[in-house]
Amino acid sequence: MKTSSSYREILEEKLRAEEFDEEIFNSVTFRQGDGLATIKSQFNPDEKPTDYWTITHYKCANIHNVPTKERWRHSEASVKVTTSDKSKDQTLNTSLNETMQVIFDVILKDPERRTIRNKLAA
Repeated sequence: MKTSSSYREILEEKLRAEEFDEEIFNSVTFRQGDGLATIKSQFNPDEKPTDYWTITHYKCANIHNVPTKERWRHSEASVKVTTSDKSKDQTLNTSLNETMQVIFDVILKDPERRTIRNKLAA
């Protein structure tokens, strides 16, 4: 019997089991005045996702003195979306992959970059 799991393990199990919560997938949440606004798109459980993307944008000035675990409350925008192999998702999938490639290119071309390797606790 498993007594505790990391968030990463729970998410892996959930994605593998394909038990998706419509509340967290295919949504855009952004800060509006003193509250948050969330736009959700219908999730079709018949379409098996191949990728799950989550992108969060922060203004550094807004999180300067905020503890790391509380920073999510101060994000400017957060996007959570699943994509499948269906043709309707391919434009989005391609765009997200291209964006990631640009980010990696910028990071890897930085002459002052550091590579840090951590061992995962078993």
